[in-house]
Amino acid sequence: MWCDNCLLFFPLRTGAMVLAVLMAIYQFAGGIVLFNLGTYFFYHYPEVQIYGGYAMAQGAMCIISLIAFSNKSYLFATLLFRVYPIILLAGAIRGGVMAWELQYYQDVLKQECTLGDGAPSPNITTTDTGAPTTVSAQTTGSIPSTFCSVGIHNFIILFTAALIVDFILMSYLYFMIWRFHVRLRKYVINAFEGGLYTA
Repeated sequence: MWCDNCLLFFPLRTGAMVLAVLMAIYQFAGGIVLFNLGTYFFYHYPEVQIYGGYAMAQGAMCIISLIAFSNKSYLFATLLFRVYPIILLAGAIRGGVMAWELQYYQDVLKQECTLGDGAPSPNITTTDTGAPTTVSAQTTGSIPSTFCSVGIHNFIILFTAALIVDFILMSYLYFMIWRFHVRLRKYVINAFEGGLYTA
């Protein structure tokens, strides 16, 4: 038997609105952080802009979902139901690439912390043979000391865990969008079958 409140911590509409607001806040904050500090950790242009832009786009999707839930908009709910799987897939790919790249270049990050203040962030490129080389960075200054004090390995673990939690929340929001879309669809169908436009 289908449970109307299964896997929901709050009533569907209220819980989805709360989750959408929380996700919008941390996605916008994450995008700003990536734009400002991402060049210290991700060295290939324009990946920082792509990662930060995706976070901003995800935040915008959360705002759209908030509008859909608050207005009980069937049009917006249908749009989100169709588009959000693409956003979800892109988020999984982005998270995987970011986690892999941090792990792959952790020695470079450790070296940067060891060099201390005034050491520029390296800009990694590849030669014709495919071997990675380090050239002068376009950004100035060294990696913020806060990340070095935490420890690069610990930072990578925390960052990867945050990406996993982010993907879980994105998936749960899509689940709530799907539930809300189904409920609105049933309401619309019942309204028309009930003779909404009969004389």
